[in-house]
Amino acid sequence: MSRAAVILLLLSAACVREDRAALHRRPIAPAPASGWARVPLDAAAQRQLDGAWIGDAAGRSIPFLEAREGLWEARSLPLENVLTGKDGEGRPTVEFTLRLPEGWRVGERETLRLDLDLEGRAPWVAQVKAERQREGGGFIAYDPPSPLHLFDLSPSGHRQTLDLPWDGHRYRLTLLAAQGEAPRIRGLSARAEARPEALETELALDGSFAPESGRPRTWRVTLADSERVVGLDLELAPPAAPLHPGIRIGGAKDGDQDADREWFCGDLVWNLPALGTRSSRLAFAPVQAKTLTVSLPEGATPQRVRILVRRQTLIFPAEAGQAYALHLGGLAKPAPGSLGALPSIRTLATTAPLELGPSQPDDQGLPRREGADQRARPWMPWVAAAALLGLGYAAWRLFRSSSS
Repeated sequence: MSRAAVILLLLSAACVREDRAALHRRPIAPAPASGWARVPLDAAAQRQLDGAWIGDAAGRSIPFLEAREGLWEARSLPLENVLTGKDGEGRPTVEFTLRLPEGWRVGERETLRLDLDLEGRAPWVAQVKAERQREGGGFIAYDPPSPLHLFDLSPSGHRQTLDLPWDGHRYRLTLLAAQGEAPRIRGLSARAEARPEALETELALDGSFAPESGRPRTWRVTLADSERVVGLDLELAPPAAPLHPGIRIGGAKDGDQDADREWFCGDLVWNLPALGTRSSRLAFAPVQAKTLTVSLPEGATPQRVRILVRRQTLIFPAEAGQAYALHLGGLAKPAPGSLGALPSIRTLATTAPLELGPSQPDDQGLPRREGADQRARPWMPWVAAAALLGLGYAAWRLFRSSSS
């Protein structure tokens, strides 16, 4: 290798800089028991998820997963002892028992998704009373934060799917008519799913409406920071019959390709005090957003809104009492293998989440290598402009000398 090449190589190596100032880590509260642990991220950590990794006290990378819908494969569950008909008050009802695959236990997936075959004359809306029975006990009512509803407002749309927690062996569903006549239950099917997004939201932000300029019957809600929104609690001024709001999601930042796009939501909202019935919960797939706009038909007015947030959650196998940290700001240190091959995350819904501590300097992080070309990139337009001016001046001098 020539002397010039060696000098050039040394100069290029000297121009590469490792930015260790951006490295930091967040300690994770120790797990009280060994097993699956989940760590919800705050907004600051969520913005730096690219390149994040979890390490133990020695700096070894621990495998982890990001909680998301469909994390583990869904499994259809055969049903036994299915009884359909009406209860003592003439309301449609169905009872069924889940037949478990070999080696499975109750709760092997966190959620039961039920697809119901219903027969009724639209339009109708029915509240669902759900009960489940554990082995050796009686039926226990499921009391969600917002009532469960099925509906068919053809041709406006319909919803005939329910998500319930899988914490029982036998289930009973009863349909209570809220509008029209409750439909007859002809049959149903069930599948078990791991759907971390179906867990309760850990954050509900109160929002305030501002009329959207140039768009009648439309209101805007702006968050203080970009959040991972999974739904709204939208309370309408009474009386309001069941209706579909139009939802638009504003991007997390200016120029976001997802900015201000339509977002499908299959839920209905209404508020009818005379009938003693109200529904306000709108749930949709997680989306990073800073603004939301709500459009309502003529005569409907929003009264109150809360934005439901589920921040991204990391899942990893933790040993009791061991120190772990979330490393941010640099490159990810790879961990061998894949947790996705394991059969279950049974404790995801029941294990209390671990907390992230304050930011600390990180001497175990992997810095991003920044070359001279990257550092010079902001100056390149100025350099190009100076070069053009120099070439123009040289051309002018040549023209003057040739003309003289």
